[in-house]
Amino acid sequence: MNLFWQITLIELLLNVAVFAGAIIFYGPVNMLAKRFSGGRNSIERTASGVLFGLATGAALMLPIHLEGGAAVGCATILLALAGPLDGYVAILGGVVSAVAIEMLPWVTKDQTSQTLTVELLVSAAVSFIFLSALRYFPGHRNAQLQYFHLPLLGLLSAAGGLCVLGFSQGGVSILSSILPAAASNMCATVVLGTLLLHEKRRSATERELRESEAVLAVQAKELALARDAADRANRAKSTFLANMSHELRTPLNAILGYAQLLKRSPQTTKWQSDAYQTIQQSGEHLLTLIVDLLDLSKIEADKLELQLSTVHMPAFLQGIANIVRIKANEKALDFECEFSPNLPAYIQADQKRLRQVLLNLLSNAIKFTDRGRVGLEIIVLSQSREEVQLGFGVRDTGAGIPRGQLETIFRPFEQLGDEESRSGGTGLGLSISRKLVRLMGGEIQVESTPGQGSLFSFELVVQVAEYDGNASRLGGQVLGYEGPRKRVLVVDDIDANRFVLADTLGLLGFEIDQATNGLEALKAAQSTPTDLVLMDVRMPVMDGLEAMRQMQLIPDLCQVPIIAVSAGVTRNEQAECLAAGAKAFLTKPIDEASMLKQIGSLLGLTWIKDTPRQTLPAMNDPGEHFVLPEPEQMESLRDLAKAGNMRAIRERAESLAARDARYRPFADKITQLARGYQSKALLHMMEKHVARQQEGQVQ
Repeated sequence: MNLFWQITLIELLLNVAVFAGAIIFYGPVNMLAKRFSGGRNSIERTASGVLFGLATGAALMLPIHLEGGAAVGCATILLALAGPLDGYVAILGGVVSAVAIEMLPWVTKDQTSQTLTVELLVSAAVSFIFLSALRYFPGHRNAQLQYFHLPLLGLLSAAGGLCVLGFSQGGVSILSSILPAAASNMCATVVLGTLLLHEKRRSATERELRESEAVLAVQAKELALARDAADRANRAKSTFLANMSHELRTPLNAILGYAQLLKRSPQTTKWQSDAYQTIQQSGEHLLTLIVDLLDLSKIEADKLELQLSTVHMPAFLQGIANIVRIKANEKALDFECEFSPNLPAYIQADQKRLRQVLLNLLSNAIKFTDRGRVGLEIIVLSQSREEVQLGFGVRDTGAGIPRGQLETIFRPFEQLGDEESRSGGTGLGLSISRKLVRLMGGEIQVESTPGQGSLFSFELVVQVAEYDGNASRLGGQVLGYEGPRKRVLVVDDIDANRFVLADTLGLLGFEIDQATNGLEALKAAQSTPTDLVLMDVRMPVMDGLEAMRQMQLIPDLCQVPIIAVSAGVTRNEQAECLAAGAKAFLTKPIDEASMLKQIGSLLGLTWIKDTPRQTLPAMNDPGEHFVLPEPEQMESLRDLAKAGNMRAIRERAESLAARDARYRPFADKITQLARGYQSKALLHMMEKHVARQQEGQVQ
């Protein structure tokens, strides 16, 4: 082997030996520095520089001193890499530690040592220049050492070493050392630099991983705290809504109950009947707001479930049409119903929720329509033996909705329109309706043109059902029941609630006993044979749950059916009542029809009803028709409506009714509108009827 390859091979082996030690200790030294650095990067980099310096000093103390090209050794490579890998602090640490080792007293001070010291300084300068070029060179794509930088760094290191060799041994020695120095330095720099870059990046990745884990741990802790806070807030909201519902439903039970009783009295005057109707409608409106808030809370918590039952479509639609037609007539609007002739008679659906959606949509249509009409249409899109796809549509000729607000209207508590229109609700109706329709498997679509009206529509796939004796049926007012008289024990600590139940059932022929708490109920039931108990849940002394449990332990009372009554509407409370011995559960305010259905089922009663003739709403029903006074009187009423003189309209209506009994329905209607100061509806009604009179005269 010639001299060139001998020198190159020996210097490469020397470098590899020193480099191996540097690589072995690079990782542990950095980890030790990180542990004691307290997160300060300067200490970590100083430790890295000291490592390079120690490795350089070890290379200088090796007993191998090659002349010529071998004068450029591994010390040059180590210090050349120190800066680009770990910065200026590493350069300083490396050169100081290496020079300090070279200056130790037992190190021989000869020309070679002096040359190596100068070479260390030159290598540090090369490292500094290369690092500065990486960081501050304009337009450089990356300010960190990369793999393609390593050969260049090897050449620079070789050039620095050759310069030192030229100063110490003359220019002739440089010529013979160029190739071995360049080859050995480039090879050593690439090998060592690659290994150190891998180690440095592995160490940086581990540090980032630890930092990410620490950040994730902090975020997980914060998320857990936020989740706990949200859960507490939800529980507090649920508790508040449940308590609010209970406190409001309790007085509403008496208000609505007595309003229904007073309306039945045959001695009730027209004015009193209207007043009782207003009380009932106001109470039902308040109850609707309570139910809407609870429904929204349940839907948001994913706790609302559909309760499927057999729905008799003619009776179902008749009930909705009757309610909506009254509201439409109050604003002198035409209400039109259009149903497919092949609409199934019975379907499986959640009757309460479907009615809630349709009434919400129809009520909104009436609220935002001042003149014209509101329509309900139901069509059969497809049908098989087992299921049917129905399309529901609510159309109006109202103000319409701008395109940019078609999505806004479905947000909770969001209302459009003027202040007069907004005053009629909370802005929950459409939000709840959309959520309910989605729960039923559909989606509400909106088509609207400002100034022309809107169409709200949705489609549902429902099961076709057969006739069910428990299905909703058309029926009149319950007047009593057949068979021997039954005794009912009414238990409630609030007098008004107890009295209204006693009066309602007493009018139907029941014998009534009363108790104010569970303990009194036990004594009363034991002293007097009882056929049925209506038991309030929350009472002092002994609550309803404990009273029901005690009754199950008494042989004479365990067979007496109990209907639990409560203003609480949670599933847990219902389950507790049923577990305590109740056969049924009623929520306050008590719906009379539901209560009578439960009583009839538990006692096996046959009700005596005043059954009026009821039919499915006619298609395109024009609404009410009146016998109208003379055209001159109608025009005079129209002028009064334009002027907004409600008092004069009421006086004129009374005069018309007194003059001719045929005008009484018309007079009552305009009197009702005038008392409610519904000037727009009154004016529209007058203009509509005047136009009809004029058309009749022309024909």
